[in-house]
Amino acid sequence: MLNATNFDVSKLRDIVQIDNSRIAIAKDRQKKLWVGEKPDKPPIFISAPLTKEQEQIPDPDYKQAFYNSDLMLCSQMRGFFAAANSGSDSVPSIRANMGTGNLLSLLGRNQEVFPDKMPWFKDHFTKEEVAKLTSDNIRIRGDFELGLKHIRRFKEVVPEVPVYCVDNQGPFDLAHLILGDALFLEVYDDESFVRHLMELTVELSIRGVKWCKETIGEPIDQMHHGNEIYAENMGIRICEDTSAIVGPDTIDKFIIPYTTKLTDAFGGSWVHYCGYNEYLSDRLREIPNVRGINYGLIPGKEDIHDKVFEREMEKFADSGKVFYGTWPRREGESGKDYLKRMHYWASQGSLLLSAGYAIGGEDGFSGAEDVLDFWYSL
Repeated sequence: MLNATNFDVSKLRDIVQIDNSRIAIAKDRQKKLWVGEKPDKPPIFISAPLTKEQEQIPDPDYKQAFYNSDLMLCSQMRGFFAAANSGSDSVPSIRANMGTGNLLSLLGRNQEVFPDKMPWFKDHFTKEEVAKLTSDNIRIRGDFELGLKHIRRFKEVVPEVPVYCVDNQGPFDLAHLILGDALFLEVYDDESFVRHLMELTVELSIRGVKWCKETIGEPIDQMHHGNEIYAENMGIRICEDTSAIVGPDTIDKFIIPYTTKLTDAFGGSWVHYCGYNEYLSDRLREIPNVRGINYGLIPGKEDIHDKVFEREMEKFADSGKVFYGTWPRREGESGKDYLKRMHYWASQGSLLLSAGYAIGGEDGFSGAEDVLDFWYSL
């Protein structure tokens, strides 16, 4: 791999070779899945190794990439090629990877940036400061403005590569970032204050995502996301990580109404959270414009997900929603048996499998093409 100072990013134009016919198939399969239609084959996402030429693209640390548009582009393009090389149903895309708290810069405060981990927001607002905030305080600046600069550079260097939005989180997650753990007391002590905060975070998300989409040139109700997803009936991904650790009363009062409002502003959403909260998932599935849900796996706690697999997939099937992501392998389960188990639900239109974390070289497949041939033959 070349040192970053020796790499000319304009060379990326020569390395990018998008198979438009394959991308068209992937888009069609995903588009149909998200609207409840049956595609010709259930889509699946996997990754593949980089070529020797692609390995020469610099791989900067988080801090180097955060402040440098070209290094951010290099970092993102390495992931882009890993998806593109697989020939799977991914629609590869890139973003300015600005951290979970970058939208808070629209209120005038930035995150801390680290070389070895993602940025994190620590400069919480006091209750008194939040009470004075209005939508008039939301302006393009700081980390978010830097992210838009990165996006413009991406579009200049590799205009054919789809770009997706910076991290936006969800209304309750943003409220937690803004106020810190004091939020967990305020939901009981001062309902009117928390509702003021939630209205602010919804507006923060709506404006931030719209400004990002305007820079990208993406329709309000369509999306690329995560180097995999493509949809024409939803325009936003919403994170509910904090929402997953609170109880039903808080979910009903301070999460579902505001997540619904944000979802509807973009013609639909899919929702991610790490862990598993059955009540939260049940309530999210009741929101008409929520198209699907993703549970991030908790390392060392994969058994939690496996215990609820069948029950959850039945709920997704009954609600007409899509589970997007990875379910863990069972102990001793072969790669082929795992794919067969997943394919049953994928063929029902209830699962969009991202198999990269579950299928490896030890599974007897000769490569990505072999995995795809097996999946499509089922």
